[in-house]
Amino acid sequence: MKRTDRNFALMLSFAHGLDHFTRRLIPPLIPIWAFLFGTPLWQIALIPALLLFGSAVFHIPAGIISDTRDRRYLLPFGTGLLGLSYLLFTFAAFNSLLDFTTDIFGYPFNSRLLVMMLAMFLGGMGTSVLHPTGLPLLTTNISPELKGRAYGMWNSAAKFGDGLGPAVLGILLLYMNWPLIFIFFGLVHIFYAVFLLISLKNYDTSPPLLSENIALGSSSVWKSDPRIYTYPLLAVLAFISIKGVGDDGLGTFIPTFIIELYSYTFEIFGTVITSTSTASLYYSATLISAAFFSIWCGQLVDKYDPKTVLIAFAILGVAPIFALAFVDLSPMALLLVLILLGASIWGAAPARDALISSIAPPEMEGRTFAYLWTGALLFGSVSPILVGYIGDVGGLRTAFGIMSIFIALSVLPLFLLYSKNIYLPSKS
Repeated sequence: MKRTDRNFALMLSFAHGLDHFTRRLIPPLIPIWAFLFGTPLWQIALIPALLLFGSAVFHIPAGIISDTRDRRYLLPFGTGLLGLSYLLFTFAAFNSLLDFTTDIFGYPFNSRLLVMMLAMFLGGMGTSVLHPTGLPLLTTNISPELKGRAYGMWNSAAKFGDGLGPAVLGILLLYMNWPLIFIFFGLVHIFYAVFLLISLKNYDTSPPLLSENIALGSSSVWKSDPRIYTYPLLAVLAFISIKGVGDDGLGTFIPTFIIELYSYTFEIFGTVITSTSTASLYYSATLISAAFFSIWCGQLVDKYDPKTVLIAFAILGVAPIFALAFVDLSPMALLLVLILLGASIWGAAPARDALISSIAPPEMEGRTFAYLWTGALLFGSVSPILVGYIGDVGGLRTAFGIMSIFIALSVLPLFLLYSKNIYLPSKS
């Protein structure tokens, strides 16, 4: 890649990676919070669920703003808001003034926990700007022939953030409590938001159409041949929505799954590595494998049809989920299965984003990403609650087996994209 392309992709990719890094601090702490508040898993699962739901609610407004206003201000706003939400989350967790119980639909909730959920909902507002703003900025500022590689860097950074989050947390928990970790990384978000605000002034951050003409552009797209935009949009929406149920359910409960079913504890050089830290490190390996495969997938996208790449990765991903659900694994076998899971389920993200970009007209790229991510996040926000409930009733193995069905079903809408009733631009 050219130096200018690479530097810009790295700057935006770091924002994406930082967002995912802090979000992945949450799943390993679910068992700790369940013990702290004495609540069932499904209530604690509302914390990551509301982060996803908040992101879903604000994705379309963020996409509209991204297509009509200077994107230089929107991306730093989202990054900074997510940092502030982690500070509020930590403040609420230990605020004695909030330590009372409130009944909601007949279920008792600790009020500290409710404010923590509110903080995560606001954090979802912050994360909602990333895809509708960051991906169109890449499209505008990166050379077209390198777009797949840029998407690979963008998604690889997310998975490195996903993987490093649990690993760093697992190490830091040996020396400090989780609230200090949350405060530190919340402040990191705020400082990087300031950096983005300063740095983006040197790049093209304006939308393709002026705000007063955006309605006209949108109207013409919806009135055009539905095979060009509407049908492909619906097919991809169905794919990422169904797959989102499996993705987010697995992503939330893999650490808890490892702790409950395997509970590995090791001693290295006199330091006891607890089951929580071990689960975080295994979870980290899962997501870091996705980071490396995202880079490779980005190169595949520059050579092959992205929908074919997506189908191949999704089909491959069913096998490791079945292994987790039905096979008792040794420590090394468990690690290898999780690495394959991360590579197949989350490593194909560049193909997904390239497919979405090929569907979207330039003047609607921000909103197209927003429409699709809204569907994915709405379905995904239900998944942690569903997996938590099934885990409480029938065990996490059963829940993971059900998630594998969603991953398998997600490929069906992609086959519709080969139909003559759907038109996709041919690969150059």
